[in-house]
Amino acid sequence: MAISREEVLALYQAGAKYYDSTINMLSLAGLRIKAYRSLAIDKLSLQRGNCVIELGCGTGLNFPFLMDQIGQEGQLIGVDLTPEMLDIARKRVKRSGWKNVELIQSDIATYDFPERANGVLAAGLLGYIPEYDRIIKTVSQSLLHGGHISILDGKQPEDLSSWLSGIVLKLGDSYGYTPEYFNVRPWKSVEHYFKDTKFETRYGGMIYISSGTVR
Repeated sequence: MAISREEVLALYQAGAKYYDSTINMLSLAGLRIKAYRSLAIDKLSLQRGNCVIELGCGTGLNFPFLMDQIGQEGQLIGVDLTPEMLDIARKRVKRSGWKNVELIQSDIATYDFPERANGVLAAGLLGYIPEYDRIIKTVSQSLLHGGHISILDGKQPEDLSSWLSGIVLKLGDSYGYTPEYFNVRPWKSVEHYFKDTKFETRYGGMIYISSGTVR
């Protein structure tokens, strides 16, 4: 795996206040981050009133997309390891006037999934977590009937120039997005534990979206 839990926590504690701007800078390298996020969330097939869990929710950049799907009638649960990231997410929630968002500080590997969710989203996360297979299995067992998982993450590219991938790695280096991060294959676990799975790539194969429905 890429780096230890302790290193991940330290990096995100130090870089929390710069995180949103770093993500925005990736667009300078041609990454259509907002479009990828929107597409990944569409794979959850959420409806108004649904409950959705975002693993590694960070500063809440995905919250507006998720709230558009579930409305004020639904429930959004954001889980993240780093208190400093959640502090920013909390401010985003307050600023937006959302009353149906619950934020939980927890290691994803030990998080106790509630059995009331219709969807689980994980973006830019699983390359940090050696236990990703067990987590995806747990998600498959905890989601409501007809629920969906969607993973948006990075992998080794097949058709991307080295200078572009180098820019992405340079921007992500302060958050532990090392070359090793991109070597894990969580989509294989999704294919094992879910049905009707789909696997798509973007940005020369460096970005992937893996989704599936509860068996």
